[in-house]
Amino acid sequence: MTAPAPMPAKPVLCVSLGTAPAVVPEAFLLPGVTFDAVHVLTTETTDVSLVKTFFARHAPNTRLTLCRVAGFREFTSEHDHFQFEEVLYRWMLETAAHPDERYVCLSGGYKTMSAAMQKAAAVLGANQVFHVLADDRPVRPGSKPSLPTTIEQILQARDHRRLHWIRLGPESGWPQLRNAHPPEYPLETVRDADGVRWVRAADLRFGERLGELVERSQRIAAVWPQLDQLPFADLATWSQADLDWLHAPVDPRADRSWAEALPKVELHCHLGGFATHGTDLAEIRAAADTPGCLPQLAEPVLPPLWPEPRQPMPLEAYVKLGDATGSALLKDAGCLRRQCQLLYQHLCGHRVRYAEIRCSPANYASEQHHRSPWQVLCDIRDQFQACMNQVAAEASPHSPLHWRCHVNLILIATRKQAGDYRTAIARHLALAVTAAEHWTDPQSCRVVGVDLAGYEDVTTRAHYFREEFTAVHRCGLALTVHAGENDDAEGIWRAVFDLNARRLGHALSLAQSPELLRSVADRGIGLEMCPYANLQIRGFPLEANVHSTPEKLRYPLLRYLQAGARVTVNTDNIGISAASLTDNLLLAARLCPGLRRLDWLRIQRHALETAFLPAPQRADLAAAYAAAIPRP
Repeated sequence: MTAPAPMPAKPVLCVSLGTAPAVVPEAFLLPGVTFDAVHVLTTETTDVSLVKTFFARHAPNTRLTLCRVAGFREFTSEHDHFQFEEVLYRWMLETAAHPDERYVCLSGGYKTMSAAMQKAAAVLGANQVFHVLADDRPVRPGSKPSLPTTIEQILQARDHRRLHWIRLGPESGWPQLRNAHPPEYPLETVRDADGVRWVRAADLRFGERLGELVERSQRIAAVWPQLDQLPFADLATWSQADLDWLHAPVDPRADRSWAEALPKVELHCHLGGFATHGTDLAEIRAAADTPGCLPQLAEPVLPPLWPEPRQPMPLEAYVKLGDATGSALLKDAGCLRRQCQLLYQHLCGHRVRYAEIRCSPANYASEQHHRSPWQVLCDIRDQFQACMNQVAAEASPHSPLHWRCHVNLILIATRKQAGDYRTAIARHLALAVTAAEHWTDPQSCRVVGVDLAGYEDVTTRAHYFREEFTAVHRCGLALTVHAGENDDAEGIWRAVFDLNARRLGHALSLAQSPELLRSVADRGIGLEMCPYANLQIRGFPLEANVHSTPEKLRYPLLRYLQAGARVTVNTDNIGISAASLTDNLLLAARLCPGLRRLDWLRIQRHALETAFLPAPQRADLAAAYAAAIPRP
């Protein structure tokens, strides 16, 4: 037998009533419980005079509420039942602040009413569910058998032990409904001259929600053995048809609209590589604080068929495509502010939920403009924070920026072929440490990491910079390293084992070493792949030519995924590459035929897992992301 739950300070009785009003006082007499309130739900025509008289005489301090279901006289159809059930759920939500206060009697009304009461108790929870039975044994020898129908007979039946209460035990309620509140599901109410409420529900929303929850639970149960294979647990609630669609390969043309609607995470995006051409560049120049001081630079000419050139170009030539912006314009405070604003708008427009933007404040410092690297960094940070605040304040489905993106910053330490670049690296690292200690609120824009970028060869591998990066590690800043874009697998090895990189930029040569790939996967190191930039600089075969190309020359993204590595897709330089994050996701599918829609989601999960954020913030971001995934 199930033991009763502990009695609360203010227990509440919920009982439905049909044609036998005696059931209410009989339920009220439940041994061991003193009810603070009694709530009765009944039909339009039920006589409630006995109930009102009983409580007036024998329990005047107990709060009694009587509700009639408007339009309900008796059950004649399924529609009647569902209408009653909808009112019942809403009414029961109103009657007790917590399920531990609720006692539910199942003995009153039609059988269908009792069944609905039991279901409501199971759904919303109850301290105790019980039946009350009265036997019809004669009160005196020779008298006729009869059930108690008057107040005196009810009390006499109790005293002669002719009332029997059968406790069925507590109900915990559905956890999905613990936060359901009466205002979400209002009852339309009028009161008659006797003070009795007449209630009705305008729709079946609560019942429909229960149906959705049941279907959702069944779907979760069906895919439970494969739950660990889904990047987001919420996907287990999708229909089998939708899951089958996710497991199918991406169609780069047909799936563009889904890719555009997909929430995204951006981990490798350079601030200076954004507005490099066209109207964006013109708008940046027009925002200058001192337009007379701007250099007169022509837009670099893009190669034929850009952004998908027939032949790749060296990294140095690729970088020169951004010469009309970057440090040439961003030394001007007005240009820098507008660059940040336009980039933020771009991120929101492509449904980027979280972004880590890379910048080099020392490159934008200027004695002419009296701006130090710290002042430049403050301007960048403050501008992104202002954009975030504006969207939060103006959030609306009708706002062009209703999709809010959280931006954090990564400072770049740039290696070069020659010169005293190590001094510049030291300055940026010191700036990063200072900034990380200055801005500490994880909900605001702040500096979260450092990127060792720039020229890659055997003379600039990561292990040469161990001493410089010691302070970065000691202060808790995260580190990502451009490795394996133009160097071989040894450059990646050095970044992982000598500099403790948490993420790797590009890592295109990682496939050269299966052992290193396995180690990177086992350590959970993020791989920041940028399909358009990789295509433009290194060159990889697209769709029709992939299968005729040796595997070692193909784009390695899918191979990394299959090896269990945490692959992410990013933009690198949005303006130079002339490609958004949506474009990069679509290109990844063209470079890797067989990439599935589920892989797109897995890539976003990897980005969430390897973002330079505290664990609680990553978890919150993942939950918000999962809720925003569009269904096909």
